[in-house]
Amino acid sequence: MRIRVNFERPEDICYIGHIDLKTAIERGLRRTLLPFKFTEGFNSRVKMEMGFPLSVGMVGEDEYFDFYLKEELDIATVAENLESAFAGILVIKNVKVIPDSAPSITSLEAILVHFVYGKIPENISDKEIEIYFKKILESLEIIVEREGKRKDIRKFIENLGLLKREGENVEILFSIYFTHVGSVRIDELLNILKNYGLPVEFEYSVRKRTSVLYKGKIISPFDF
Repeated sequence: MRIRVNFERPEDICYIGHIDLKTAIERGLRRTLLPFKFTEGFNSRVKMEMGFPLSVGMVGEDEYFDFYLKEELDIATVAENLESAFAGILVIKNVKVIPDSAPSITSLEAILVHFVYGKIPENISDKEIEIYFKKILESLEIIVEREGKRKDIRKFIENLGLLKREGENVEILFSIYFTHVGSVRIDELLNILKNYGLPVEFEYSVRKRTSVLYKGKIISPFDF
């Protein structure tokens, strides 16, 4: 029995890394006392699969992990046990049985939608901000440096727009492609905007939605 869990990583634990989050989830699963399948080998672990990694400091409102049970159980009972075990750690939003044949989440390409919160000087108008964004989206290439190497990340930027403005406080939509050959990070977006001449400072970001590309369609990881 393969279970997919949709959860939220709240602000309280947003500063732990992906490996530490996986460890915390495995410990939480063990607290449920459900009949798990375990990996083989001397140091066996709960058989589970994590979704796409979140950057340290980022809140995630649409995150996923899978785990496997040795026997069939009522999904409502499984959900209740998970909610109890993860109380005060993660917010369990939904739980679903998925086919064993479904691909792992991270084996698929994805579109990840983020809301980025920060500040832009009030003397720069909304229209001017959108012009900066348009220039970026119309660029044929955007070069960043990673580990001493130059990399074109333009193809990983799906959309960029201004969602809300209150004085100098802004809410920016930033959606990216996550592929087998790369992606783009939030900190790189900040540098890109500054390189294009927009004086902006980021405060925090939230991953709002996770979608995967499967058989030519954009779907939720729950749509299996």
